[in-house]
Amino acid sequence: MDRGIITPAMEIISDGPSLSMNGGIPPEKLRYYSLYWDKIVVTDSNIFGTSLTGEIQTLVDVGIAKKETARIGFSGTFDGSDLANLHFQGLAQVATSLTSKNPGQWAIHQSGDQVIVPANMSSELVTADFQLSRCLPVPKADYPLDKLLEFKLKRSDELLALRASLDELYLEITKSADSPRSKIAQIQRLEGAIHDLDKIAQQTWGERLLASRKVSLDLNYGALMNGAVSGGLVGTTFANPLVGIITGAAHSLVSSLKFEVSVSNQLSAPHGSQLDLSYLSSIKSEDIAK
Repeated sequence: MDRGIITPAMEIISDGPSLSMNGGIPPEKLRYYSLYWDKIVVTDSNIFGTSLTGEIQTLVDVGIAKKETARIGFSGTFDGSDLANLHFQGLAQVATSLTSKNPGQWAIHQSGDQVIVPANMSSELVTADFQLSRCLPVPKADYPLDKLLEFKLKRSDELLALRASLDELYLEITKSADSPRSKIAQIQRLEGAIHDLDKIAQQTWGERLLASRKVSLDLNYGALMNGAVSGGLVGTTFANPLVGIITGAAHSLVSSLKFEVSVSNQLSAPHGSQLDLSYLSSIKSEDIAK
């Protein structure tokens, strides 16, 4: 099954309560999306439409990306923050439609420090927030997109191995959120998959950027605790216990992991029907620790 993300056509970054609009999707973020997901849906609205040009249009032409326009009722005048919030409303509308039709195939992807979903389309959920910091290799912004797509095709085995190791770890987290020891094997497999991909990326691209990713996992997925997650888990963090348990194995990756149970506002539609509810990402120009 193809896996895809839904993201605003204009990059909108959340920083606490404030929002900023930075134009279209940056080229390095577009490469990150293209490498790690099968499909990309970019959203705009009837209020503030966008045209797909350049590299994003190239991805449309090869069947990786498409645009969905949300129809939103409005009146009055708007400032930049209002327009950003309307983009998030359109994103939520499109995401609700796609995830309802195909649970497990789509997830929201945003930029910044928190996921923004309109109150009337969100639910306050207990989630496992799993973060990888500066681990995932991404080509630099000037790396030709056609060569990246060739790399993705030739190295599909390594990319699928990374996806499978992440899925296994996500499932283990939702099944046993209070048992970090049970995750050691999954973390070791994930480290191996990231190492293999990064080694090939260095050989092929030369310089590369590093992406950090945080995914919010639905702890009600898989009927954990009969579908009722205890609020007593909120605030539990397993980054330090993992470091203490694993000696010598997966050390470099564990130092980049953070796993915390929290309460967050998430899109209501996929709740209970898919594992990954939303993603946040950032990209830095740094070397992976060895």
